[in-house]
Amino acid sequence: MIFNYRGRDAGGTAVSGTIEADNRQRAIEELRQRGIVVTSCQEAVAARPQQRERFVRRSIGRRDLALFCRQLATMLGAGLPIINALNILQKQAEKAALRESIAALCRDLEAGEAFYRALERQPRIFSPIFTYTVEAGELGGTLTETLQQLAEHLQREHELEEKVKSALTYPAVVSVVALLVIGFLLAYILPTFRIMLFSLELPLPWPTRLLLEISELLRRCWPLIFLAVAGASFGLYRLSRQPRGRYQLDRLLLRLPIYGPLYHKTVLSRFSRTLGTLLHSGVPLLLALEVVQRTVGNLVVAEAVARARENIRDGQSLATPLEDSGLFPPMLIEMIIVGEEAGALDTLLTKVSAFYDLEVTETAVRLSSLIEPLLILLLGSIVGLVVMAVLLPVFTMYGGLQ
Repeated sequence: MIFNYRGRDAGGTAVSGTIEADNRQRAIEELRQRGIVVTSCQEAVAARPQQRERFVRRSIGRRDLALFCRQLATMLGAGLPIINALNILQKQAEKAALRESIAALCRDLEAGEAFYRALERQPRIFSPIFTYTVEAGELGGTLTETLQQLAEHLQREHELEEKVKSALTYPAVVSVVALLVIGFLLAYILPTFRIMLFSLELPLPWPTRLLLEISELLRRCWPLIFLAVAGASFGLYRLSRQPRGRYQLDRLLLRLPIYGPLYHKTVLSRFSRTLGTLLHSGVPLLLALEVVQRTVGNLVVAEAVARARENIRDGQSLATPLEDSGLFPPMLIEMIIVGEEAGALDTLLTKVSAFYDLEVTETAVRLSSLIEPLLILLLGSIVGLVVMAVLLPVFTMYGGLQ
């Protein structure tokens, strides 16, 4: 829920704006924690629905945010006030969702809010790593440099995501086409030969009988098969929305024979880059690990990161629980150990993320080159089997006439 509020800050200056909270009491408590004496707090009449928020987040991608950060950093480096810079970016933004988001940032800044506080009010657009990195840069007086680094981080995340998508797009397209071709052959082509084959009054070979039975099953039961596939897909989706089910699916993804290594390296790259970026920006290690735990994208790895946070609270090292999890390779563990001892953990993690970016690229190319001939061979074998099943009785009849 979104609430409009009015009040005064610690200096007695009148402030106003919007805040998102579960209820009015929670909103007032959060404002008090910010040092604001609330005089009015009412639910916004025109609050955006949740579906609209999800659409906004999907429509503003990492590439858009990276460009936003780079342009804002350039203007701030030229000495332009942040509100003026945001007003310029609002006019230049191509996407309506981004213009709306920047307009909300401007309103909050004009009301006296800090920049990172304004970002916190749009959690569906600005991720925790975005907010905490900006907070560290703003409080440390290095906002321009922080925005440049954040732009590089987002750009690399976008490039990594695109590489993985491009590696999987071709196999996915070929697989869908193969399924459609096989379904068409079994459901429409084979039935046209069914009457002819049975009219031969010859014993049919077992491949022919098998495919005819499958064809008849598809023709008669396709609504049930469609419902079964749709139900299984929906059940898998619902399972992925539950913490326990999502945990098991994430574990399964890490163990897949072909896609698993690519997915694992992608997660390791995101872990290294996110943690390195936050530490380089001045975010404390415990808070940085909390952000990594929420943004790493895999609950199994997030669990290992949570154990690492507990270890650090107890005065122990970061590397030990990560090594015990078995999810982090020895090279990454050694780099973390060296980084902790040398006080350069952020620098070494950035180098590790660059290494895994290269690994992801090479693995994606190998995966695509491996799957392509396998799919073509599989599709050709199935089509050949269908053709053989149709022609075998004809050859048998022709041999009997000789």
